[in-house]
Amino acid sequence: MGEERKGVKIHSTALVADSAKIGEGTVIWAYVQVGENAEVGKSCILGNGVYVDRNVKIGNNVKMHNKASVYDGTIVEDDVFIGPHACFTNDKYPKFDSTRDLEDVSWRVKKGASIGANVTVLPDVTIGVGAVVGAGSVVTKDVPDGALCYGNPAVVVKEGK
Repeated sequence: MGEERKGVKIHSTALVADSAKIGEGTVIWAYVQVGENAEVGKSCILGNGVYVDRNVKIGNNVKMHNKASVYDGTIVEDDVFIGPHACFTNDKYPKFDSTRDLEDVSWRVKKGASIGANVTVLPDVTIGVGAVVGAGSVVTKDVPDGALCYGNPAVVVKEGK
């Protein structure tokens, strides 16, 4: 591992902004990027190639697998699992247009939720406490607490308790 700051292990190839706050016991692997003013809690694991945009807030005990991406406006609460290649995309209608305003989009992943590999989460979505999103899903609307959902678009197949 490369740099260490206050009990944090940061691989030598990772790019972590000086203004980012990283909690004790967190491990940041190769080729990770953590943007300005991002906050990553204690005892997290950011796998190879994870992208954490500026101003993102990540709680404690969060595991983000390889190549997952979260963008400005994302809040990830404690004990969340985010699978490899999951992406919180910042544009519902992707098209090159330099006049578009993407500043007012947000996501929230509540405590204990699990997001499978290759999941795409569109803007302005909340994934509830303990909810599970199946691999390959495209989440276009809120997922209730404790629910299991999957598909494209993701649909709730089991309600939470």
